[in-house]
Amino acid sequence: MSLSISTDSEDLEYLNVVWKDEYDEHVSPDDGKRQLHIFSTEHRDAAEYIKSRPLTRSRASSATLEKCLERYKSCLNHEMCKKALRSNKRNTAPTRLLEIRPNSELHLYTVPQGENPLYAALTYCWGNSQQQQNAKTTSENVKNRHGRIDKCQLPQTIIDAVKIARTLELSYLWVDVFCISKMKSIYRGATITISAASARDSTEGFLRDRDLKKAYGNLFKLPYYNKRAGHVVKGWLLLSEHPIADTYEENIDKRAWTMEEDILSLRLLRFGSKQTTWRCATYPQAETIDGGGCPTLKNKDYAFSVNSPHRNSEVRSNVLRIGPSGGESCVEADWFHVISEYTLRSSKKPKDRLPACAALAESFANIMGFKSSDYLAGLWKNNIHSHLLWYRLEGRKAAWISEPSWSWACISGPIYFLGFELSEPTSGANIAKYVSSSMEYKFRNYKYGEVVSGCLKLNGRLREVHWNYQCLRRSADDPDVLPLEIYWDLSDGDSLDGPSWEKPVYCFEIFGTCNYSLGLLLVRNDKSGFRRAGCYEDTRERGPSTMSSLFDETEPQNIEIH
Repeated sequence: MSLSISTDSEDLEYLNVVWKDEYDEHVSPDDGKRQLHIFSTEHRDAAEYIKSRPLTRSRASSATLEKCLERYKSCLNHEMCKKALRSNKRNTAPTRLLEIRPNSELHLYTVPQGENPLYAALTYCWGNSQQQQNAKTTSENVKNRHGRIDKCQLPQTIIDAVKIARTLELSYLWVDVFCISKMKSIYRGATITISAASARDSTEGFLRDRDLKKAYGNLFKLPYYNKRAGHVVKGWLLLSEHPIADTYEENIDKRAWTMEEDILSLRLLRFGSKQTTWRCATYPQAETIDGGGCPTLKNKDYAFSVNSPHRNSEVRSNVLRIGPSGGESCVEADWFHVISEYTLRSSKKPKDRLPACAALAESFANIMGFKSSDYLAGLWKNNIHSHLLWYRLEGRKAAWISEPSWSWACISGPIYFLGFELSEPTSGANIAKYVSSSMEYKFRNYKYGEVVSGCLKLNGRLREVHWNYQCLRRSADDPDVLPLEIYWDLSDGDSLDGPSWEKPVYCFEIFGTCNYSLGLLLVRNDKSGFRRAGCYEDTRERGPSTMSSLFDETEPQNIEIH
C-alpha cells in the first residue's frame, strides 16, 4: 500500500491524497482519491502559509458576538455599503416590526407612515412544529401582541434572532411569522439579515454549540519541515476529512423562498454549522467571523447584483456602451444561472415556483429597464427565443405542476438552459419571433406571481416528425434517425428516456443556421394549438445540419403554444 500527497491549491486549502495498492491500482472508496482540508492554529509557524483556522465550537461566545458587532459597525462606514443603502431608501418600510429593546417586553410595533426605522430581518426554515404555528400573528391575537409577546412561547430560532439583533444594538426585528407581510422590499430594506442557516426548523435555534466531530470528520496530523534563515523548523499541519468552510449546503440552502432572501439582503450575517460569515456590498464574497476556511459562496456576485443595487447604473451603462445584444447577454447569462440554481431548491407548495423568485424577477427587470408585462411566467419577452430553450436532465424525474407548458415553472425539479448565447445576432440565422401573448394571473395586477394559464404566439418554421418510443424520424416510414439530442420535459410510465407513446411530434425551430439548429418539440393540444413536450439540439458536429434540410421547404408560420 502506498500513499501519495499533492496539492493544486495555490493557497494550500487542501491536499489531494491517493491510496494505491502493490499493483499501483487505486484503492476504494472513490478510486482511492480523497481531499484532506488543511488548517493551522494561528500561533504556529505554519499559520504564515496556511490561512484556514480551527472551527469554533461556540456560536454565541462573547468573542464571536463582539466580532459580529464590530463588523456591523465597521460596515456602517463602508462607502460602497452607504451608497447601496441610499439606493434602498425608496423601499417601503414594513407595516409591523417586533420591538426588541433591551430590558423591555417584546411586542409588535406598527410603523407609522413615513417612518423608516432600522431593523434586522430573519431568514430561516419554518418547519411544521406546533410552536411555530402558535407564533403566527392572527386577527385574534394581533391586538394583544402590541402589548406583550411571551418569549417563552417563541421557537428557539426566533429567540436566538432577538439575541443577535440586540447584540447589534438594534431595536427592531422583522420575522415573517409575526409581521405577516411578504414583500420584496423587506430584505432589501433591512439594515441586516440574520440567517439561521444551520437550523433545520424554527424550534432548533442556531446559536447552540457546533458538533465539531461531525463538522471535521476524521482528523489527521501531518509533520512538516521548513527551512528558514538556515534553520530547520519542524511542526504539524492539521487535516480534516470534511471541508472546514461553509459550502452552502445547509438546510436553508435547499429551500426555494430563502434564495431571494439571501441574494436581496444588503448585509447578511450567516450562522452555519461550520462557521459564521459576513457578507455585504463591500465584501460580496463573504468573510469569516469565527474560524474555518474561505467560504464557498454559491450565490455569486452576479452581473445583476441585487444585493448591491448601487451597481445597477453600472450594468445599465454597460448595456448602453456594449449595445443591447452584448451588454444584455452578460446579465442574462447570470439570470439563467440564478434560475438553474433556484430550481435545485424545493418548496412545500409546488405552485410557489414562480412566487418564490418573484422578487428576483422584479429586481432583474429594474436593472434591465424591463416592464412587468415583459415577464411571462419566468421568461422574458425581450429575448424570448433564449428563454424558451430550457431543459431537464435525463434520468431526473419531474412532475407537471402548472400551466403554461412553455414555462420552466410548469414542471418540478432542476432545469437548465441551452440558449445562453442566442442574444448575439447571427447573420443568416432563422430565429423564431415573438408575436403576442395572453396571460391569466392568479392576482391580476401582479405579473411576477402565480400564473393560471398562458398562450404564446410565435412565428417560425414548423415541421411534423415521428416519435417511435426511442428516436425521432422524418416520418414513420423513414429508416433514418434524426441526429438530435432530445430533452423531454416529462416521461410517461417508468421510462426516463422519453415518452412511452407513439404519435406525431412537431419540431419548431427557435434558432437555425445551415450548420446548427435548436428548437422545441411540440404536440397538438385540444385548443387548436400546441403544448410543449421538450426541446432538441442538432448534434452533428460537421457538415450541413440535418434540421436545415428538414426545414428547407418550410415557410415561417404563426403558431400558438399553451
